[in-house]
Amino acid sequence: MDKTTLQYTKQTLECWDEAAKVHAEANRDLAAKVACKSFNSLEQDFNALVDRLPLAGRSVVQICCNNGKDLISIKNKGAGYCLGIDGSHEFVQQAKALASVSAHSDLDFACHNVYEIPQHYTCQFDIAIVTVGVLNWMPDLPGFLATCASLLKPGGYFLMEEIHPVLNMYTEGSPSTLGASYFDRSAQVDDEGLDYFTGKKYSAKENYFFQHTLSDILMAAIEAELALTYIEELPCNVGNYCADLADAPHNPPLAFIVSWQKTLTK
Repeated sequence: MDKTTLQYTKQTLECWDEAAKVHAEANRDLAAKVACKSFNSLEQDFNALVDRLPLAGRSVVQICCNNGKDLISIKNKGAGYCLGIDGSHEFVQQAKALASVSAHSDLDFACHNVYEIPQHYTCQFDIAIVTVGVLNWMPDLPGFLATCASLLKPGGYFLMEEIHPVLNMYTEGSPSTLGASYFDRSAQVDDEGLDYFTGKKYSAKENYFFQHTLSDILMAAIEAELALTYIEELPCNVGNYCADLADAPHNPPLAFIVSWQKTLTK
């Protein structure tokens, strides 16, 4: 990991640690929900994407797992060993607490910067997942997707649900309006907090986010030797950002889901 990537990720992870308490306050009932064996927090379209694969007994890793609710949902759907990895110590602690409520014995969480995941995880998983709100925090997109691919066994699947890159052109408002270039890849800085549940602003440490176009994402996957198996652009709100656009008469794409398969060893 180069110095610039290290600086950006270190600062942003400090901001996420700071946000953990804010998110916990906004989700006070989450532990009670997780205690239910049928708990499933996955968005409808991503849930359907997961169901396209034979999940029973398969090992799954979630990269940037946040509080672990999505990985717990996949475990509840019949997956085998599950590991969640996140760079925020505070969110990993929340994930471990929720895992203890879920009563699954083969569900683990570990704190690692995604650009410095230990080698012993290489080629250990049948399925890797990334759910909404990850890519924009990655200063080195090709490096991130290469890391995700490295965790998969040959022939394994990588599933992603994300905010559509077009949505990053918009500024929140009533209504939300166009406010940025689709092709501006410079680091964007924010210090108003990361409460995307209630939209509350608070004085926070600086975080850095980045625009990656759809072609950036697809090309980074090709470079990581991931073969596209499914992609769908969606009109629905999955990230609580510019949510009003879901009901706009001429709404842009707000999200996408995608599946890749890791190239078999030659």
